[in-house]
Amino acid sequence: MRILAILATSCFVSSMSMRIIDPVVPDISRDLGVDPASVAMLASFYAFPYALAQPVLGAFGDAFGKARIIKIALAVLAVCLAASAFAPTLGTLSIARLIGGAAAGGIIPLAFAIVGDRFPMSERQLALSRVLTAIIAGQLTGSIGSGFVASFFGWRIATAAATALALVAFIVTLWQLHSTPGVQREKPSLGEFLHGYRIVFANPRSIVCFSAVFVEGIVIFGLFPYVAVLLEQRGAGGLREAGLVLAGFGLGGFIYTALVRLMLGRLGFYKVIMAGGLVSGLGLALLSFGATWPVEMATFVVVGTGFYMIHNSLQTQATELAPHNRGSAVAMHSFFMFLGQAFGPIVYGIGLASAGTSLTLLLAGAAMGLLGIATARGLQSRSVQPVSEVAGPAGT
Repeated sequence: MRILAILATSCFVSSMSMRIIDPVVPDISRDLGVDPASVAMLASFYAFPYALAQPVLGAFGDAFGKARIIKIALAVLAVCLAASAFAPTLGTLSIARLIGGAAAGGIIPLAFAIVGDRFPMSERQLALSRVLTAIIAGQLTGSIGSGFVASFFGWRIATAAATALALVAFIVTLWQLHSTPGVQREKPSLGEFLHGYRIVFANPRSIVCFSAVFVEGIVIFGLFPYVAVLLEQRGAGGLREAGLVLAGFGLGGFIYTALVRLMLGRLGFYKVIMAGGLVSGLGLALLSFGATWPVEMATFVVVGTGFYMIHNSLQTQATELAPHNRGSAVAMHSFFMFLGQAFGPIVYGIGLASAGTSLTLLLAGAAMGLLGIATARGLQSRSVQPVSEVAGPAGT
């Protein structure tokens, strides 16, 4: 369906823009004359506003139209990517990432909300998997493309290339994405804004979904900005290798989308979540051995597969937390996810400095294993309907 291709285009750019900095942290550090740890914090500068913008942009989507907010967000994101490519200092780059992160927060969650609006639950699994493919492709492009281009031409050219892709997505979306005709929207007010979120939190499953994705954001994505630094420290690779290692995570997502129907049929919803936590936790624990970059890439495939097993089941559940306030529900879900991503680099920075790489990664692996079990049990105890057939792939 054409709507899925249009949404996939905008989600691709949002996902790509989030990952383009991760593999080039050492290059930015050398270019701007600052330490790598400070550059790694750019991940938090992007994720914090991305998270904090979610509740507002989700409610704006319900009030003013999700398609309209996505278009505005893409335009602002493209401008911020261009500003990043020409940033003369780390401070300027940080401001561009801050504003770009806030704008990008209005794309993927509202795209999923549109899918929820326009597809019945019986078709939503397949529809969401189509958009998820674009999101994973964006992650791969951001990781591999940025690292590869930067290794030859520098991080600024890599960011400029991302800007060009963002402009293309904006043009396509502006031209092709239209609001559903005949929808009556009430004039937005603070009371309606708060009422929508009261409805979301009234669902007992919301606290489980939101808590789980917050922890995922810390444990999984907090590691990403340190991958290139850790590879260089032990002489295992540079920018290109870091991009390929991080791309393994996206490949794990493709494996999940290919096997999700089989997984749900064989394991059922709750066991898929449990298994996802254990698989991703095992992958993180294996990273503690500090192997060669091809082995680490393969290990990130394991981490990515497990992550999507737990996360995307939760994302589909988020589309049903409050069907009449779906933009708000999905935005709140994404808010907690990216709030975790914002805290993640800080947590890993403290752990790596105080406990060392091996122990930090072992603790992260244990946290993911426990999270899978706790999340499955929490949802099961609060479920008001059978969910073995309603969970499917999605993403943030």
